[in-house]
Amino acid sequence: MTTEEFENLEKEIAELEAEGKKISISNKMRLKKLQKKRDKFNSPVEPSSVFVSESNIKDSVRLIEIDKIQMPTFNDRTGIDNQKIQELAESIKENGLLQPIVLQENNDGSFTKISGRRRILATKLNGENRIEAIVRKDDLTKRQFNLLVLHENTQREDLSVYDKVRFILNFIEQEFKIDQSNAVKTCHKINNYKKGNLTQETQQIKKEAEILDEILVDTKVFSSIATFVRHLAVLDMDLKVLEYLDANKITFNMAVLFNQYKNKKFIENREFNTIIQEIVTKEMSINEAKKYFQSLVYKEEKKNQSDAIKKVKTKISKLNKIALNLEIKQLQKFEKALENLIDTYQ
Repeated sequence: MTTEEFENLEKEIAELEAEGKKISISNKMRLKKLQKKRDKFNSPVEPSSVFVSESNIKDSVRLIEIDKIQMPTFNDRTGIDNQKIQELAESIKENGLLQPIVLQENNDGSFTKISGRRRILATKLNGENRIEAIVRKDDLTKRQFNLLVLHENTQREDLSVYDKVRFILNFIEQEFKIDQSNAVKTCHKINNYKKGNLTQETQQIKKEAEILDEILVDTKVFSSIATFVRHLAVLDMDLKVLEYLDANKITFNMAVLFNQYKNKKFIENREFNTIIQEIVTKEMSINEAKKYFQSLVYKEEKKNQSDAIKKVKTKISKLNKIALNLEIKQLQKFEKALENLIDTYQ
């Protein structure tokens, strides 16, 4: 970031901060994003020695045949918006490719994509068979390659929160040689260890915590294990909620709130997506959204209780009729049975 860019950043932050309590939800989110960018510039996180040093990389921009480009084994994106690809294709056709893609050259003459999947698709859509690329010639380990992919994409704020979480989990899966489910469990266990909630500490958990700390430092996406564990919630989020989150229309806390109600039943057969759209459109605060959800949730338990009471009353009415036709000895047993029942639920 140049001095001029930093000054413009500070100016925009000051303007948004001046709005005070009247600041809108969208501007509040914008402010947090800019503040985070400023903090990152002022206090950059230093990666460990495993990260690839820029000074050791020999780069060159070349025209590469698209057919020779391979996608990495781990897909760094969960989905591609065809409409956005079309828009990007039109932009490239009109203005040219503003930023080359980044590739790693393989020994067999092929290339592996580091960043630029959408630019590749848009260029192909325009009927082109070659694309400008920065070609990295390093002999990278799998971990270094994945770090480079993440670094290139997050530099342009190009990955969604969901994809960032998946990317970090992929690192953890590779380091610990476990699947995603166990990676999530390991993260929660380490987080509890960090909080001092584990009754028994072992050398293994200490070592795992050190490895996870190193991964978070290298990837420079989440500031702490606690922050990363909190963001694991995106793995279970509704797709519409993720869309709003990625478009910066809601905060992460609002997304978590939305997700708590995704499987609830609402009065008048209201749809979940309709409700959250209304909340987003009206720019409700979290407290307002929570109260709104609570007012719309179908009180299923209350209805079930009411139905159960009706059934009990019906059975009590039948008991009255039965009692009228019993002999004295049967009535005594009947009375004793009722007393036991009353004692049980009193």
